[in-house]
Amino acid sequence: MTIAFVAVSCRETNLYDPEIANQGKQIVEKEFNTFNYSTIQNVSLSVDYSAFETYGPVFFSVYNENPFVGEGDDEHLDKTIQPIFEDYTNDKGKFCKAIILPAFASHLYVVTGNLFVFDSVIETDIQNGRADAVAVNRSTARTRAASILDIADEGEDVQEPMANLSYIVTQQGVATDEQIYGKWLTPLGSWNSRSGRPNYFVKPGEVDPNLLCTSEEIRGLYSALSEALDANKGCNPEYRNSADLTLEKESEVTITMLGGSTCWNSSLGYYYYMGDSKPTNLQDLKIIMLLPNTQDGNWKKMTSKMDYNGNIGVTPGDAIRLVYYPHINNGGDLSEATTMFPKGIKIGFILKTNGWGMQGSDYCIKGVTEGNRAYNVWEASTDGLSYCRPFGTPGQAPYQYANPNGESRSAKFAYNAPNGDRYAIISFEDACNDQDFDDVIFALKPVSSFTPLNDIEDKITTTRGVYLFEDLWPSVGDYDLNDVVVDFKHEKKMSKKKDVETNFKMYQETFYLTTYQNYVTLKSGLALKLNTPVTPSNIVMKKIVHGTTEVVDANYAVRTDGVVVLTNDVKAELGTTYILELNYSVGQENSEIASIQPFVFRKDGADKTWEVHIPFEAPSASMNFDYFGKDDDASYPEQGRYFVRAGDYPFAAFLFGADINIFKGTILKRENESKKIDEIYPNFLKWSASKGKQFADWYLHPAQ
Repeated sequence: MTIAFVAVSCRETNLYDPEIANQGKQIVEKEFNTFNYSTIQNVSLSVDYSAFETYGPVFFSVYNENPFVGEGDDEHLDKTIQPIFEDYTNDKGKFCKAIILPAFASHLYVVTGNLFVFDSVIETDIQNGRADAVAVNRSTARTRAASILDIADEGEDVQEPMANLSYIVTQQGVATDEQIYGKWLTPLGSWNSRSGRPNYFVKPGEVDPNLLCTSEEIRGLYSALSEALDANKGCNPEYRNSADLTLEKESEVTITMLGGSTCWNSSLGYYYYMGDSKPTNLQDLKIIMLLPNTQDGNWKKMTSKMDYNGNIGVTPGDAIRLVYYPHINNGGDLSEATTMFPKGIKIGFILKTNGWGMQGSDYCIKGVTEGNRAYNVWEASTDGLSYCRPFGTPGQAPYQYANPNGESRSAKFAYNAPNGDRYAIISFEDACNDQDFDDVIFALKPVSSFTPLNDIEDKITTTRGVYLFEDLWPSVGDYDLNDVVVDFKHEKKMSKKKDVETNFKMYQETFYLTTYQNYVTLKSGLALKLNTPVTPSNIVMKKIVHGTTEVVDANYAVRTDGVVVLTNDVKAELGTTYILELNYSVGQENSEIASIQPFVFRKDGADKTWEVHIPFEAPSASMNFDYFGKDDDASYPEQGRYFVRAGDYPFAAFLFGADINIFKGTILKRENESKKIDEIYPNFLKWSASKGKQFADWYLHPAQ
């Protein structure tokens, strides 16, 4: 549908409309509380990640409390703590915009899971309406690429199968007699016995140039990684469910190492099979050694490559050409080897966690204990071929993500270059203690030669809040603020795919309103005014009926004044989620996002309505003005003043940044019906009396 909406922000406090104000009877001005009960603040936020090479925009989240829990390697993002703001920087890693935050926010935690930013948490204060978060590069790890100078030179060339790659090991890293996989084969060549760096990396001129990545291609791939992977939020399940790579034409195949974020010195191998002939017995899997040591020295928690004792086996950009052994399944027969892989072959990869580190104490990074070498984990890219030997406390590190069925522990996704080339990227998770899937990452060539993988998903940012309405206006109410409770969520889908520019813009935004109501008898409806600074190309109406999870089409009534009527009876449809999806053909900036003004209403005659809005918000054109100035109401439309009264209790409020779950144990409980809000939240009146200057977080602290 295409509708003309009034372009007015719901965040303004004076919504005077002369056409509305001149309606109705003459109203006598009364004393009123000048506090608008706003729970928002305007902040000029600056975020700067330019100390790092970000390879494009950086996605970041802002929290009002530290969202990380645990210590050391067990530290992780607590996903029950919601961010209060999210967005992208520009392609230079900088963000500087005026934004809206909850009024209670004062000390901020600016967090990113970007693979290339080491300063992942920045703390800053809001002072005089401004907050600055500048990342500091304290590490030398990514200021230069790993080079041969970083690698110990006391080793010698070896090509013998490595110990411990196929067997369960003890706490001291010693192999037992329990074999899980077959022996890893090493026909590609030798490697340095001290660093694990292979001697068979391909060089320009040795292979078809189309099998190697240029520096421009590497930058494009890094930009894709910056978009696809977030160490804090976990890997998108759509990437993890991709099938093994299938070669669509006869071709040579190379992998180009892109790096990773891990302390482990793991080992990487590959295998292949035709069609549906996937191996089922792990010992029958013919694994060919690719990298004895996948460590590139760029783990963000290391300040120097010297922390690795010289155990750096790969440099980002290194490439290896895979070899096809047609008879390998005949007892490991390596005859008639060729670099050409047949059409239809499926290529898989396997990572032995800390495989190189298990070779001896000198092969571990500094500070790694013997207990860490007993990491009996093999991560395969094929479902059913991974293996994880649990130990420790269930649900805690190092195995809080059990994998009893051997599902793939790799992510697979596509990078679509501007020229149309399609790159296949594989990213491994090397342990069972997190879900970031950014530990060992590489791309395959030739481009556009494998069965298409999932594209990188657009990022969605979320803003939350809760609306509270009293239904007795304009009479004196009970002020429990729970007669109609509406959970609010605003999602913005950010993308740069449609832009010529390199920065992200919004192409879709969606409003979700879910109703909650306490034990009242009056029948009220829920409607909203939709304010669109830019007219959407289309608006899609949907809903989720209470008790279901399916999103279905909806057909909300749209009045001539642009008001969208979600329901005429909140109680009859309690728990329903009402959805408005706005789509744009042209990317929008933050300043061009839409806003909504929800309100409750009841029909009052043939063409009039009784309404309740948050304080100072103008009513709709259908409002019966006879209610203004009546009883406890102190509205004065000629001054743009609506839905106000003299006391310290409002008839409605919008709590920005609130989560509905915090109210399920308070104002939504039956025994709290008719209790004034300050009986449940003791700081409410202090906040109201201070006109919002104190106790702005009152709704986060119920009475004990």
